[in-house]
Parts: sequence; structure tokens; C-alpha cells
Amino acid sequence: MRNNNIINKLKRYVLIVEDEIINQEILKEILSKDYEILTAGNGIEALHVIETSIAPISLILLDLNMPLMDGFTLLKELKKDEKNKNIPVIVLTSDKGSELEALNLGAADFITKPYDLKEIIIARVNKSIELSEKRIIVNAEERDGLTDVYNKHIFTEYVSRIDNYRPDAIMDMVVFNITRFHLYNELYGKEAGDNVLVYVANILKDLARENDGIVARIQGDYFALYINHQDDYDALLNNIYAILKDKYNVSNVTFRLGIYRAESTKDSVDLRLERAKKVCDEIRKSNNKFFNIYSEEDQKTQLFKERLNHDFNKAIINKEFKVFYQPKVNIVGDKYVLSSTEALVRWIHPELGFISPGMFIPLFEENGNIRILDRYVWREAANQIREWKEKFNVTLPVSVNVSRVDMFDADIVNTINNIVLESGISPSDIYLEITESAYNNETDQIIGIINGLREKGFRIEIDDFGSGYSSLNTLATLSFDVLKLDMKFVKDMFKNEKTLKMVGIVSDIAKYLNVIIVAEGVETVEQLNKLKEMKYDIVQGYYFSKPVNSVEFEQFFKKEF
Repeated sequence: MRNNNIINKLKRYVLIVEDEIINQEILKEILSKDYEILTAGNGIEALHVIETSIAPISLILLDLNMPLMDGFTLLKELKKDEKNKNIPVIVLTSDKGSELEALNLGAADFITKPYDLKEIIIARVNKSIELSEKRIIVNAEERDGLTDVYNKHIFTEYVSRIDNYRPDAIMDMVVFNITRFHLYNELYGKEAGDNVLVYVANILKDLARENDGIVARIQGDYFALYINHQDDYDALLNNIYAILKDKYNVSNVTFRLGIYRAESTKDSVDLRLERAKKVCDEIRKSNNKFFNIYSEEDQKTQLFKERLNHDFNKAIINKEFKVFYQPKVNIVGDKYVLSSTEALVRWIHPELGFISPGMFIPLFEENGNIRILDRYVWREAANQIREWKEKFNVTLPVSVNVSRVDMFDADIVNTINNIVLESGISPSDIYLEITESAYNNETDQIIGIINGLREKGFRIEIDDFGSGYSSLNTLATLSFDVLKLDMKFVKDMFKNEKTLKMVGIVSDIAKYLNVIIVAEGVETVEQLNKLKEMKYDIVQGYYFSKPVNSVEFEQFFKKEF
């Protein structure tokens, strides 16, 4: 008995929609051994049965001629309903002329009246259900479960087929991202966020259909489009915004697009997709740019970056990274005095020559190599402090940069402390410059690390103060010793009155908090004099010296400023 119950639970549900009771009974007799049978006398009853069924309907056997709502109307209603449009329907008819219309409305097969042999009816029902279920399985494997667009794997396969069948077509690979979507989720909830993803997917499906292309959800809030070449992406974006607002009542969502335009398909699908995503992600740095087109220059830059990544480990071993030093000068009082210096890393590549830190620092922050590079610089700087102490009998503190990535290392306090102790210097000889933007995330962890470093005797400098969006909050929550004004303020201090006032206000804040105030980027005597007037303690910049190697720096032990 137990086995029979299990079998019954596994039975699929078949709905017979037929107004002739005798015909219902004939079909029930034929199919009830293998299927759970539901019945309805017309289309209205059928819709009610479908809506209230405790299990999904696997197949509908549908008579076309019925009262109240006939079979044709029911087919139209099913086609309009997202949940029911894929239920296979076998039409019951004796009218051959109705077959074409029923097919166009979505019918899968026919059973003629008077009914065929029992075995033929069972075979047709079994085959229709089998094909439908296979289609569902394939669809589930091919498509994203939320948005019903292709997944990344199937997308790349289909792009390859499009390229093969339409080799002369000029197609654009477009990666489409919802800007700061995580904030939308936090503000309005995951359900609202999922709705937006579905709305966007529906718009992109229509767009792909109109432009002989396909669309996929490749991850999170990223979609990929492969469509006919577009000349005007501003117009495309505006159209998407308009549809979101008018049809879905969503107006607070913005997008960024990365576009790989290709007049040939020599590059692999994965490479085109990767490049489109890369230029899409680069828009994060801009507040007024919404799409980015991959260019030959981007390709050269990418190859150059790949070369730098490839050569990094060898460069560390061969000491191609050189530590330069820029003096920090105390301007309090009548006499300017060398107070400390900042360690700045430079890469002298044996083949490529001098490589700008503006190129390799962001690259290594992105891939994590900055942690290795930072430790290299810390050791070089600590050894240099000891060497100068032995040579000049004076301890000159050196500021070193601690990257955002380092602040996520739970053992960072011990790592820095061990480097200092191994070099034979004191923690007070090393100043740790931590950029303000590092404090924007995981505040509790950052506070714990800062407190741990200060307990060991290290001095903490907040670097690039004013460049982030949480400056005052940073001052209120962290313990620190030095506040270092972002150099952009110094550069622009005479361009407008507001910036000049801000430079003075930061000095006042530092005095109120009883911390040292430093200005970097000082290049002119006018800047220097104004900063002195505003009671800045220390300045740094090209006015006194550009960054120089350790040998050249030794002149500052002997000269006055």
C-alpha cells in the first residue's frame, strides 16, 4: 500500500477540458492509470481548476467547441499568462480546419474525434509531457532563475553561433551594470531589488530582440548584450530610463555600460566580454560618464598591466623597486627644520625603464600584490632609518604608506612591529600613513588595528584628509597623531575663497584636537607663507625637494632650508 501511495504522489496531473461528459469519462478511463485526472466543462472552469490545483498541471486536453469560453479563447488566455503559457495543450477536434489556428495559438498536438486507439492517445500524451519537461530542464540550465535571460555559459555559446552564421555582421558586446545596486537593495529591500533586475532584464530582452541579438545575466547586477552595432548609446540609455519610469515606475536607478565594438570576430567571446566588463567597471571612477568604449589604447594599457603583473615577483627579488624620500619640513618658528621624511616607492624596470606609481600602485591594490610591495617598502625604510642613525648619529622618522588592503590583515600589527624590531629601530621611528578612504569600511576592525599599532608605539597619520566622504566621522572615531591635508587643497588654495578657507579650517581642527597638521604638495613660496600664517606645523612638496634616492637625500642632514 505504501508503494502505491508513493507512485500516486509522483503522478503528473492532466486536465481534461471537455463539455461532453461521455468524452471526459472515456479519456479518464484511458489515462487515469498513469495520471491524476482533473476535469472542466469549459474554459472558465478550466482557468479556475488551473489556479486552484494543488500540483502543477503537466498537460491539458482541450476541446475547441464549448459553451461560455471555447478552446480558442482559453488558448489565448493561457498564452497571456506567464505562469501557464508553457503548459502543453493537446487539442481535441474533428475539424481539420481548426488545426492551423490552434497551432498558432500554442497547441502542441492533436487528438482527433472520434478518438484514436487507446494506445495512440497514451503515446501522444506521454510524448507531449516528455518534450515539455525536457524543455523545462534545458531552459532551467540555460537561463537565470530570476530574470529568465540566458546565463553566462549559454550566452557565450550562442554568441559563437551568431558569429558563425553571420560572419559579416557588425556586432557590439555590451556589459550593462546597475550603478550602486547594493545601496538600492539596502534602501528598498531585496524584493524591490529583484523586481528591478527583472524589469531591466525584460527591457534588455526587447532591445536584444529588436537588434538581432541576445541578452544574459552574467553575475549579480551585470547583464551582457550582444546586439547589432549602435551609433548612439546616449539615446539607448535614455530609452531604457524612459521605459523604467513609464512602465515600471522606477526612476532612481542609473546604469553604466562597457562597450566592445568589433568589426570582426577574431577575438574570443570571453575576451570581448571581459574587455567590455573592464571598461564598464572603470566608469566607477567618474561621476559624469555613463558608458565607456574599449579602444586600441585600452588594449595596449591592458597588455602593459599584464606585463607588470607578470614581472612583479621578479622585481621584488631583484630589488627593482627603489625607495625614494621626500623631506617633511617643520615651519614653526623662524627657522625651517628637517623633521622627517616620507618613503615613496619607484619602479625602475630593466627593460621598460621608469614606471609611474600612478600606474602600478592602483594595479597592485586591485590584485593584492600591494601587500607584498608594502612590506618590501617597510623593510627598506626601517633599514634606512638604522643606516642613517649609524652614519649621522641622528634618528630621522620615516613615514610609510599602509594601504587599504593591509588594514584587512588581522595580523598587521605584529607584521609591522616585527619588521621594526628586526631592523633594530623603535616603533616611534616609523610613522604610518593610512589614507582616509581606508576608514570608510569595517570601521570597528580599523579602530582595533589603529589602537593596537599606537599601543606598540607607532605614530598614525591620516593621509589625504579631505579626499573622502567621511572626514569628520573619521576624526570623531579614530585615535591618531598627525592630520595630513590632501594636496589638492594646497594646489587650489588660491583659486577660490572657499578652498582657502577650508585649508584654514582644517588647521583649526587639528589645533583643537591637539594633533600635528601637515600640508603636502607645496610648490610655491606663496603657498608656503600662507600655510605658515595658518599655523601649519609641517609642509612637504617640490618647493623644498622632489622625492630623491637615499644617497641624494643625505644632503638634507647637512643643509638648512
